[in-house]
Amino acid sequence: MKNMNATPTIPVSTWLRTDRPVVPVNQVTWNYLPEVETALHSGVPATADTHHPGFYEIEIGDNWYYVHVPKRLKAVYIVAVQNRLTAERSGFLAHQPAC
Repeated sequence: MKNMNATPTIPVSTWLRTDRPVVPVNQVTWNYLPEVETALHSGVPATADTHHPGFYEIEIGDNWYYVHVPKRLKAVYIVAVQNRLTAERSGFLAHQPAC
């Protein structure tokens, strides 16, 4: 019987920059639209979701964002937002990879 060693998954970091319009997925994320759009137009470090192509985690200020940049659509979608400070106080980790 062959013993297999698990290789740790290293998140793929990239520089995410686009002039595509940013679209919130739901009304709760509307107020984050200008901040995300400005950051993406300038460029921001991002971590690719290795399980979901086109999805990225980005941090802007005190907030963590999960965004989708689809290949066929000319927009960026804000899928989720979490304030890192609030998450740390509540015991939740701000950087939980998507399922």
